[in-house]
Order: sequence, then structure tokens, then C-alpha cells
Amino acid sequence: MGRPKQALISRRRTLEVALRIIDEEGLDALSIRRLGDELNVRGISLYHHFRSKEHILAGACELALADVRTPHTSNTDWREWLVDNARKYYLALRAHPNLIPILMRRHPLRIGLAEHNSTAGLLAVQNVPIGAIMPLMDGLESVALGCAAYQSAVEADTGTDNWQEANPFLFHVSRSAEVSKLGAFEAMAKAAVGAILETYKAENGKAEDRKEAGSA
Repeated sequence: MGRPKQALISRRRTLEVALRIIDEEGLDALSIRRLGDELNVRGISLYHHFRSKEHILAGACELALADVRTPHTSNTDWREWLVDNARKYYLALRAHPNLIPILMRRHPLRIGLAEHNSTAGLLAVQNVPIGAIMPLMDGLESVALGCAAYQSAVEADTGTDNWQEANPFLFHVSRSAEVSKLGAFEAMAKAAVGAILETYKAENGKAEDRKEAGSA
């Protein structure tokens, strides 16, 4: 019997199903057998498309982050698109909070490195100081992961104890917040960019002063 004209397993469909399982039931619910059952195929056949479960997890993360893309033009101010990408990253994490533990290991799992490489290249083209590029990228990713992880943990709090009664002032201000979580995140992201640039200039200036003093 010849091969079927259409592949029985779609890579994208596999990742979509994996992401749904993770979103609805958590990381522990995802297994090769469970994924195969959902796709109506033998789990072992998934290894023709993915080397391991970790590669499926990485693919699910990249699917969730599909909107976080480096612009294809240098005509947009780099501060605007970099903060906008941080906002999209944060929103993706809020939509898929069960992926946060995986994205905490983004680098060793090689998730999104090609996209980050494009970001670094465009920032360099737009004359961002080379020495500030990695701190800017790391800083914004840390802010996004930290904010999303914290807010997800707060929302998961079942409130079975009496912390509201024991901490009335905290409870009152928590119910009276007049800055949206997204607004607060965007403010922190913009502030982080400015602070990192100022720190780079200050530290780089000191380094230049030391070089000049040493050559005198």
C-alpha cells in the first residue's frame, strides 16, 4: 500500500492540541500518549515530527507567541516596537499562564532564539548601543515573565483563609486599584528601557574615563 496523499499528522494541529491541553489542564496533563489519543493516532508516531516531548512544548510556546515578531522595517522607532513586543509577550503569557515555567527555561530549550536574533539585529541597525541591547532584551523579558507569573498566582488564590479580614487595608487597596494591570506593565516596560539606557550611559562613561586615565 502506498503512502497516503495527505499526512495523517499535522505539525500545527499537534501543537494546537498540545497548547489546548496545557491551557485547560496544565503541563502535567500533556503526555505523548494523551496527545496521540486526542489526535486519534498512535503516540509513538508523533516522534516522526518531534524529537521529544520537550520539542512539542517548545513548539506550543512558539505557537502561543506567534504575534511577538520583530518588524521587517527600521522605520519604526525602536523604543516603540520593542515595548510593543514586550506588551504582546506579556499578553501571551497572561493568556497561557501554564507556559510560564517552560518559558523560564526558554534559552536552554532554544525557544524563539531566531526571533530574538532578529530583534538584536534590528536594534543594532537602529543604532542602539551594542552594549545595551542584551540588557534591554533581558530586562523586558524579565519584567513580562515576572508580572505575568505574579498575577497568575494571585488569580489562582482560592482565598480559603481569612486574609481579607486579617489584612483589611491591603484588601481595601486591592479592590480600589485604578491602574489596569496592562497599564502598569506598559509603564514598567517603558521605565525599564529608560533606566537601562541611563545605566548603560553612566557605566560606559565611567569605563571610558578609566581608559583615558590609564592611557594618560
